[in-house]
Amino acid sequence: MQRNPRVLFIANPNNPTGTLIGEKELRGILEAATRTVVVMDEAYSEFSDFSALPSIHEYPQLFVARTFSKVAGLASLRLGAVIGCAESLALVRRAMPPYPVNLAALTAAVAAAGDPARMRRYVAEVKRLRVWVANAFSGLGVKTYPSAGNFLLADFGPTGPELFRKLERQGILLRDRSKDMGSGFVRITMGTSAEMQRLVKIIRKEWKRVARHGITPKVN
Repeated sequence: MQRNPRVLFIANPNNPTGTLIGEKELRGILEAATRTVVVMDEAYSEFSDFSALPSIHEYPQLFVARTFSKVAGLASLRLGAVIGCAESLALVRRAMPPYPVNLAALTAAVAAAGDPARMRRYVAEVKRLRVWVANAFSGLGVKTYPSAGNFLLADFGPTGPELFRKLERQGILLRDRSKDMGSGFVRITMGTSAEMQRLVKIIRKEWKRVARHGITPKVN
C-alpha cells in the first residue's frame, strides 16, 4: 500500500492455494487502503466460511465480485455480479455496456438461484471430498494444503509431471501448476464422489509402480 495503488484485486479464497483472508486481515487492508478501490474476488466463497459482503456498507471503497461459474456450474455462460454500496455502484454503472447480460445467461442464473438447496448440497459434498482426498493423499505421503475453495493444491514432487501425463492418457485432467508453484504441484478440482474415488485409485496404483522401480515418491 506504500505505492498508493488505485485498485487492489484480492482473490479470496485464493487460487490455486485455497488460502483465505479472514475478517481481521480484511479490516486491516481496508483501513490501510482508504484511497484505494479494493475488489474482493469471491469466486469460490461459497466453499469457505467467510465473505466480505457484510463490510460493503462500512467501507465504500470495497467491492465484492461473485460468479455463477463455480457453485452454480454455469462457467460457459460467463455470468457474475459486483456488489458494493449504492454510491459506489453508481460510478460502476457509468462504465457498463447497455446490455451486459444475455437472456440465456440470465434465465440460467434465475433457475440456479431458485434452487439454493441444490447448491447447499453441492457445497457440503465438495467440503466432504476435500477432506477425504487430502486424507487419501496424506496416506501416500503427498502433501496437500488446507483449502477454502472447491479444489486442493497438492505437491507430488519430482515424480509429479510423469504422473500427470499418465492421468491425462486415462482421461483425467488436472491443472498442472509446476510453472508458477514448482515442479510437481497440481490443482485438483473436486468432481463427483465416483470421479474422486477413481482418481485416488489410479494414483495409488501409479505410486506403487513408481516405488517398485526404485523412485522415491514425494513425502511430507
